[in-house]
Formats: sequence, C-alpha cells, structure tokens
Amino acid sequence: MNESKINKINKVLANYFEQNKSVKQIPALDLMDEFVAAGIFKLDSKRAGFPIRKMLRELDANDKLYLIPFVVAERKSKNTYWYFAPLK
Repeated sequence: MNESKINKINKVLANYFEQNKSVKQIPALDLMDEFVAAGIFKLDSKRAGFPIRKMLRELDANDKLYLIPFVVAERKSKNTYWYFAPLK
C-alpha cells in the first residue's frame, strides 16, 4: 500500500472535517472530488468512487484499515459501505 497516498488521504480528511464541523459522517465516494483535487487519484467520472473503495477494500483485506482512522465500514451480507467520520 502506498504510504504517501494514505498520508495525503488522511490530510484531505482532516481538512475536510475541520472545515465541515457539522458533518457527522459522509460516504467515501462523496469525497472523490477532494481526492482528485489533491492529486491522490485520477478523475473518476464513471465509476462512482471506485479508486477510494478499491483502496479501502485492499486495506481491509490486509487488516490495515487503521491506517486511515477516519474510515467507517458498514458491513452488509454481500457488500461493505464505506464512510468517513471525524475523529473523536
């Protein structure tokens, strides 16, 4: 996993929640524009947040979700829905 990319994601998330204090939780794909603007991922016009969802699935499979402390995984029988929430 690319440590630099993870650090950038954490910075984007920290800045987002600092600027949007009223947000309690946001779907991961809703922040794709922020990640693209920060140069973390390339434009994602058709895949509805696929790059961040793919990265989160990889981290999850390797028991490394803790590297992005903002992540919240809502596990269903077939799918996992990914969200970000401010740190407590």
